[in-house]
Amino acid sequence: MKTRTYLLLMLVAIIVPVAGLSTLGLSMLLQSERESRLRAIEEMANSASLQIDSEIGRAEAALRIVANSREIGTDDFAALYRLLSATRTSPLSWTLVADYSGSGIINTLVPYGTPLARNTGRWAADIYDAQVPRVGGYFIGASSKRGVVSVNVPVPAAAGKKYVVTQIFDPAYFNKVFQRHVLDPDWIIGVFDAKGISIARSRGAAQFVGKPVRPGLYEASRRQPSGMVANITREGVQVYTVFVRSSLTSWTVAIGVPVDEIESAARLTTWYAAAALLAILGGAVSIAVFFGRRIDRALQGATSAAHALADGTVIEVVPSGLQEADGLSHVLHRTGLALARERAARAALEEERERLLDMERSARQRAEAQDHAKDNFISMLSHELRNPLAAITNALAAIRMPAMPAPHRDKAWDIASRQLAHLTHMVGDLLDVRRVLSGKVTLQTARVNLGELVKFCCDSKMVANAKDHEWSVGVVQAHVVGDANRLTQVVDNILANAIKYTPAGGSITVRMWCDDAMAVIEVADTGVGIAPDVLPTIFDSLVQGPTTIDRSQGGLGLGLSIARGLVHMHGGTIAADSEGPGEGSTFTVRLPREPQDAGPPV
Repeated sequence: MKTRTYLLLMLVAIIVPVAGLSTLGLSMLLQSERESRLRAIEEMANSASLQIDSEIGRAEAALRIVANSREIGTDDFAALYRLLSATRTSPLSWTLVADYSGSGIINTLVPYGTPLARNTGRWAADIYDAQVPRVGGYFIGASSKRGVVSVNVPVPAAAGKKYVVTQIFDPAYFNKVFQRHVLDPDWIIGVFDAKGISIARSRGAAQFVGKPVRPGLYEASRRQPSGMVANITREGVQVYTVFVRSSLTSWTVAIGVPVDEIESAARLTTWYAAAALLAILGGAVSIAVFFGRRIDRALQGATSAAHALADGTVIEVVPSGLQEADGLSHVLHRTGLALARERAARAALEEERERLLDMERSARQRAEAQDHAKDNFISMLSHELRNPLAAITNALAAIRMPAMPAPHRDKAWDIASRQLAHLTHMVGDLLDVRRVLSGKVTLQTARVNLGELVKFCCDSKMVANAKDHEWSVGVVQAHVVGDANRLTQVVDNILANAIKYTPAGGSITVRMWCDDAMAVIEVADTGVGIAPDVLPTIFDSLVQGPTTIDRSQGGLGLGLSIARGLVHMHGGTIAADSEGPGEGSTFTVRLPREPQDAGPPV
């Protein structure tokens, strides 16, 4: 393994236990944060429970005063009604006095003298017989016809009156307790009685008050006076519910907080701690990796120097800061330099020997190629000369015949004249290509309108060829400095080549335009095209073979070679392009022109 790997393994051996302990610590922190939030909610539930107990305690104290009042002892219920009505502070609370049978005597909810419910049950008898105040659960009031709760105080037996004084509360009365606590809109605070019936609720009171709470919450509140359960509210929300049961009323105050809210707050704190821990561990890993890389680079430098020495190369020594590795690298570097100088000397001698051998092989190949090219050219020239000579010989023989009719004799003279002109043209091409290749041609330069020259050449060819091919000519006025006769020869040779290798019915397109400082002539045809292996040598004069267009179509194939030489003498370029056999060909000539010399089409 590499040194850096050992260092990283050491780091991992240190970090893994730390990470494990950190994970345990973060888990404990998460639990602690969750419990802290739940304790805060429990304190809020305790506060609400104490406030309800305070309300109930005040009501019970007031009822004790009424139970021991003179009006009760003298059955002066009219005066008692006036007193209780005058001291009534909320429309959500009223006072009832009932006899031993549960029949109502007075009720401050309705006017005095209003008939009240009779014989409503044993509840009054049970409270009077026990002589202990009792806080009732949720029930439907006989007079109010709505759900209520009550605080019941018996009249002392010593008074000789078997009455029970009751303070009745509408559940909405306890909403003021909820309003004293700033609760999140998603929280639910509620109160339910000893039987698990909802008395009051901060949300959905109209829907859920008077109905049983969730069984799990009720059972938990019966098992212990306070605690926390995870349950689903009657709205279908998963919550943590913290509850506190009052020993005074046996009512239970419960606050439900969505699980996501508790968990997200706890997780946020834990994530902050985890991020800080990761940053510390990341810093430690980065430092270890940094120093590990420095050591690794130092050793790699020494290793590279050793490999270079073995491979016969020399590399520059890059200081790494590690003294031992740098010293070894310098020694290997000096050794490599000495060996490199020795190898360079041997290589120079070997290179000189190879160079001389290459020169000898190249000279031999050029000589062989020239001999082969000359042989091919002489063979082709002999073939091309034999045909017109044979035709001339036959024509002369026909002319010498004494009985030859005059029309046949004239035709023979035409054949002889045409073939003689063909021979003259071939000899002229041979002389021209020799003079061009040897640089013996002298240009008679002048200012030449190239557009008019190209148009003149095209018109001359079209006169004799209009029926065989479709012509398209477009030129512009542009002046060049050159030999008009030689430029005419260039254009004629290219046009003759296009005519020669384009079958009847094909098209020939001639275009001319100005490109920056150059005048461009393009001749495109739809003829037989040029094979890819012939295209690179199409302008050569002696390199001809049976696959070239010149050989297959007859002629010496010197026209393009002459054209290239003349174009080069004018400082221009000529190029040929073709997609292959049967795809036509395009010849492009570029000649330097006089500045700002482009004109309208001619």
